[in-house]
Amino acid sequence: MSEVVYVLLAGGSGTRLGAPVPKQFVRVAGKTVLEHSFACIASFAPDARILIVVPADAQDLVRQMFAGTHAEVVVGGTSRQASAWAALQHLKTDVPDYVVLHDAARPFLDQQILHDVVEALRYCDAVDVAIKTADTIIVERDGLIQSIPKRDHLYRGQTPQAFRYTALVQCYEELGADRIGSYTDDCGIYLACNPLSPIKIVQGSSENIKITDAVDLVLADELFRIRQQRLSSHMTGLDFRDQHVLVFGGHSGIGRAIVQIVEEAGGVTRSLSRSNGCDIAQMTQVSAAVDAACADWGRVTHVVNTAGLLVKGALAAQPSDQVAQQIAVNLLGAFNVAQASYQALQKSQGMLLQFSSSSFTRGRAEYAVYSACKAGVVNMTQALADEWMADRIRVNCIVPGRTDTAMRRNNFADEDPRSLLSPYEVALVATKLMSTAETGVIARV
Repeated sequence: MSEVVYVLLAGGSGTRLGAPVPKQFVRVAGKTVLEHSFACIASFAPDARILIVVPADAQDLVRQMFAGTHAEVVVGGTSRQASAWAALQHLKTDVPDYVVLHDAARPFLDQQILHDVVEALRYCDAVDVAIKTADTIIVERDGLIQSIPKRDHLYRGQTPQAFRYTALVQCYEELGADRIGSYTDDCGIYLACNPLSPIKIVQGSSENIKITDAVDLVLADELFRIRQQRLSSHMTGLDFRDQHVLVFGGHSGIGRAIVQIVEEAGGVTRSLSRSNGCDIAQMTQVSAAVDAACADWGRVTHVVNTAGLLVKGALAAQPSDQVAQQIAVNLLGAFNVAQASYQALQKSQGMLLQFSSSSFTRGRAEYAVYSACKAGVVNMTQALADEWMADRIRVNCIVPGRTDTAMRRNNFADEDPRSLLSPYEVALVATKLMSTAETGVIARV
């Protein structure tokens, strides 16, 4: 295949999202949407030219964001098509054979789609990505349904869209600046100028969503969690040599299993819990434990917090001191571990790994306090992943399903142990995540 140049269109304002920054600069799973989209293309074509088209007031930010990569930053226009035209004009000094244009607000582009798009360019001058619509489509006029077309041949368009470079440039020049704004995508522009020329459709993906509204950010978070699960199952060869791991709650359950796996992989660990004088609800004890580990080891590369307290029962029936104790362990304790670990992890450029619960997504009757605290731990993880990124501290969270631990057996004595995850299964996913450069990941197990 002759030279292919990739263009990321990141010039939108994202007003429908309601966020304080344009959607391409919103952080999800530890990175901006734009960074995720760039990574999709860079991992598929590491040596290719990649243009990033951005608003004029964001060019310095984006150049800094992608310093050290081969990305080329181009100032876009006031519309999507004006931005695409800016990219095409930028390429006139070194004309490529083909150009692939992708919305930066679609951060879940997979390599199969990219492969199929590039392959299709061998036979067609224009390629689109689309999926069949699952919804009934209606045609409206004056607030009334005019017709309901059959869905057999109705598709939902996605990106990327790809073209022979000279063919697309000719279309833009033929229509002119005044007319291109009336089209919503580049295939529409190509079709207007080449009504008899075929545009190949490549199968897209339901995961290749475009982040437009606030609900899309919720979906994006969930998709990143699912993807992390898939990655975890393929990660092998744990190596914790020269790693020093502090595990709060490491004397039993998941924490104990993490200690075992890390030590078997060559790492040095220290387990901390109330049984050996470290209650994470007490900041002085947590700080002393971190300081002691730093003094003994010289550095701490990972801090893991698996400690938790679940007291099952109706909230109205629980004494206030019992409620306060659960909050102190499950939520305040997580903040204590984070604050006490900050300087050590900044020095080592290490990782903080917190543990939540599957109940964080929806509060459960009979353990409202625990559910609410675990939701707070997830939010804290996401916030600190952004807050500590400049310090190169990775912050992640494991969300285990129902796991066979002493805490669970004490509260759900009638459960069949065969229906539960083993602590070792959860710990294996945790240690795999600890071995990565990921940050902002909320990984379900």
